[in-house]
Amino acid sequence: MKSSITTYIKENKINFIFYFLGFIILGLSVNLLKASGLGTGAWDTVTINWRDYLHIKFGNTWVTIGMLSFLVSFILMIIVISYRKKTRYLLMLIPIFLVAVSIDFWNIIVFKDQQATEMINQIVLFISGAVFLPMGLTLVVKSSFPAFVFDELMLMFVDVFHAKTITFARLGIEFTGILIGSIFGYFTFYHVDGSLGAVNIGSFLLAFTLAPIMTIYFKIFKIKKAN
Repeated sequence: MKSSITTYIKENKINFIFYFLGFIILGLSVNLLKASGLGTGAWDTVTINWRDYLHIKFGNTWVTIGMLSFLVSFILMIIVISYRKKTRYLLMLIPIFLVAVSIDFWNIIVFKDQQATEMINQIVLFISGAVFLPMGLTLVVKSSFPAFVFDELMLMFVDVFHAKTITFARLGIEFTGILIGSIFGYFTFYHVDGSLGAVNIGSFLLAFTLAPIMTIYFKIFKIKKAN
């Protein structure tokens, strides 16, 4: 048994590197976007604003972004499993956990919730995050290991709503995340500074540009795009 595991690891060494490097980059990208103040990814707006809501409204400062990232993804995983009725989707717990750990590592150890105030720095951070986010996602796909819950959720949306293209299902998921994030942002920040927290113009830009940029990375890493 031990020998077979060792052999598997050796045979998939490159894939493991792609997999874990992908999560490291994803955690970095989330925090770069957060530090820019110009908007984060759709479902990151949910976890970041929810964290701030719990901190500000209830004083639960022990709650981290990674914890809520895990919780949100876990809930979505349960929805997918309930629809598909297949326990193999429990494997999604692996990327769910790794993303949560990576987000908290970068935020707690490196970024420490700091946010840029000068526009030039905000733009640089946002562009950097927008470049790294699809790169991290692509590396995870390249590894061929368990995918994200959002990929399976997108396919579920295609089935449920009989979507003609995956694009509409993906945008539906993105804007659902932004809507939920906006609700938390409204109750946390709007009456204070008129903002919606992590939701900003950049959130909408990411919703529309994420897939096209990933297509470029798919070509760079020679990944065949599923139809």
